[in-house]
Amino acid sequence: MALRAGAEHVSVPPGKSTLWAAIHVDPVGAGLEHERAPLAVALVLDVSGSMAGDPIANVLASCEIVADLLTERDQLAVVTFGSHAGVRCGLTRVDDAGRAAIKASLVGVVADGNTNMHGGIEVGAGVLVTAPAGLRRAMVVLSDGQPNVGLSSADQLAGFVTSLRPIGVSTLGFGLHHSEDVLVAIATAGSGRYAYIPDPRIARVDLARAALAHGAVVADGLELELALGEGVELVQWLPVASLRHGRGGVRAAIGDIFVDEGRLIAVELALDLGPRETRGRLASLTVSGRAADGSAVSATATLEVDVRAGAPAIDRAVRRDVLFVQGQAARVEARGHADRGATPAAVAVLRAMITRIDALDGFVADDGTPLAELREQLHDEALNYERKANDAERGHQRKATMAAQLHRAHLRQRPLLAARLVGLAGPVAGQTFDLYTETVIGRTAGNEVQIADASLSRAHVRILFVGDRYVLQDLGSTNGALVNGVRVTSAELAPGDLIKLGDAELRFELAS
Repeated sequence: MALRAGAEHVSVPPGKSTLWAAIHVDPVGAGLEHERAPLAVALVLDVSGSMAGDPIANVLASCEIVADLLTERDQLAVVTFGSHAGVRCGLTRVDDAGRAAIKASLVGVVADGNTNMHGGIEVGAGVLVTAPAGLRRAMVVLSDGQPNVGLSSADQLAGFVTSLRPIGVSTLGFGLHHSEDVLVAIATAGSGRYAYIPDPRIARVDLARAALAHGAVVADGLELELALGEGVELVQWLPVASLRHGRGGVRAAIGDIFVDEGRLIAVELALDLGPRETRGRLASLTVSGRAADGSAVSATATLEVDVRAGAPAIDRAVRRDVLFVQGQAARVEARGHADRGATPAAVAVLRAMITRIDALDGFVADDGTPLAELREQLHDEALNYERKANDAERGHQRKATMAAQLHRAHLRQRPLLAARLVGLAGPVAGQTFDLYTETVIGRTAGNEVQIADASLSRAHVRILFVGDRYVLQDLGSTNGALVNGVRVTSAELAPGDLIKLGDAELRFELAS
């Protein structure tokens, strides 16, 4: 990994001032094509009564697919929880015999009882402790409800998951009735990812992605330390973290870095620099953690500015990074206002952030950069808060928003059963769009299908090829997705189905 830091001001005048700095912790070396680390994975499944029927059937089928995707280098366990938690299948090597044993353990699972998520996580951690050395330990927790046995609040469960590190934990939430606040808190504490599953048919895609993601960790258990220079004080640290102050400086845990995802932190500093200094060292930085093989790793950097009279010189790249982190913080602040019913305040926070981004010297809208994508996300969320929606629509949008990652283009793999969308009216009239195993459709250039029209959201829907069928999933869009005139959060597509996304009207067809 590499550590680098830069201040938004290349130079500052002597005396008192404030500035922001951006700190990058980046993966170095092989990219996504690099062979992932071998895994010990525990699938921790909610089998409470609310999962009865299609949800539990699709979850069990998804577990079989995870077993098929893992290799004999990996081990897999299955834990279930309702009122009580238990091991359905202990860690099993994923060779042909192991796959058969894992799949056999899933037969006869019955959904019943309450939601003892704490018990499920505790049992899953106990199983993973037995994993052989050299395997990266990860847990995926799937639930459709609110925890109601044992530790149940977001803070309690996050604290418990933090105590389990270096086990990585990701979460999947089914349907409209799970607690996204709890599952996001668990995934954040476990340096994993939260995915929202409105339709159990698509569970296999996100379950497989969550299980395999932990094999792409470059370094885990990372902590960043800032040793501040003379005349320098820390004012603010974003994203908000639990800070520890000691002789060496200020420290905070910053999670893991993946082969395709580093960490970006922004700090605000108050300066009081002497007039005789020509080069001000604001801070010395150290990041430390564990590599994939368990060995200790660290990197160091310094944060410096020139001290000279006159107006500060601006580093536009650093200011762009700082605005990105501040924009993510604005989303969290706006969500807090909205949850208290103060939607005008939520909208005001987002609109103010958009204005700041638009005013950045050199900013270009929809140029595919992370800041441009974030700007569009802020715009869509403001529209969502302004729009009058029923409780189900608001719940769907909130979950989709909390699960959303800035979209990266997927590998454009064509499924064996080829399909396309034919534009009928609106901004897509006369156009044809091929579909892939995963196709995200939206307003901005980062999508597989771009429909550059204001009636669409940044990432409006995705269409997945699951098994032998295509399923459309709304991604929390403002104007929704209609299939044959009915607004849907997800729907299986059949040839001839009419799809309306904002002002765009399309027909789903199988390619001949």
